Amino acid sequence: MSLIDHQIHQLSASARKRLEKDEIDLTARRAELVAEQGSETGGDLVDQASFATQQIEIESIDRRLSRIRELLSATTVATDAPEDTVAVGSVVTLRFDDGSTESYQVGLIEEQVDDVVALTPTSPLGRALLGQKVGDKVTYAAPVGELTVEIVKVAGS
Repeated sequence: MSLIDHQIHQLSASARKRLEKDEIDLTARRAELVAEQGSETGGDLVDQASFATQQIEIESIDRRLSRIRELLSATTVATDAPEDTVAVGSVVTLRFDDGSTESYQVGLIEEQVDDVVALTPTSPLGRALLGQKVGDKVTYAAPVGELTVEIVKVAGS
């Protein structure tokens, strides 16, 4: 397995911590909802609607917990990369051919912090960026054809 193939199955340490906290919080919220449902008996239409709403929330929590647990069991924690090297969890600023710049956070959606758009490491651009350094130009296959970008800044997550 190449270094890049290994990196696409990683989470940054900060993303892993966020997921572990989310798992604890969601598990507690689910327990609250189940306890509330168990305490209600019979009731009118409003009670039945409340029960249905709680059930929908429980199902949503179950789906999210399943995804979190899958990620935590299937991914490893990314090791620290040199400061100017793109790795999982990095926020990378790219300069496009037209001179515009955009910043992306490399990693799964769970890596995303603030309003920086997540760029998965399995995408053509994400795969091309992993392991590259500030100043490197990277060519990747885009839907409109091959594009080249320059890495102008790399920051840790």
